[in-house]
Amino acid sequence: MSANGVDRKALEQLHAESMEEQVSYYRRPFMVLWAAVQEASVELEEDYGMSAEVAQVWVAEQLRQVADSLVDRLAEKAVAHGVSKSNVARAAGADPTNALRRFPRLTGDAPRERLLIDDVLDALE
Repeated sequence: MSANGVDRKALEQLHAESMEEQVSYYRRPFMVLWAAVQEASVELEEDYGMSAEVAQVWVAEQLRQVADSLVDRLAEKAVAHGVSKSNVARAAGADPTNALRRFPRLTGDAPRERLLIDDVLDALE
């Protein structure tokens, strides 16, 4: 079986698992993310006087946008390493027939503008 066939089978098996089982794979990273939202929102409260609730929503939204950008980047990387566009779409919870709609940068003629993740990574250097 090809690597893409193995990936497809694994994604199908994972999708068939209970939500509790699926969550167990990302529970720890989520806890780290939750703690980071809490920590960053305290700085916003102190710097701008905003409520904890608004600060948390703002930080979480910024992280959501960066994470979405990261998914796009990882999809490009996966396809560049030979993973099928269909399996990339499946991994992202999208219909495989809509892979290019979900990830338009996977088309050969897609514009290569910078992603939000590029700006974030540049700021870390």
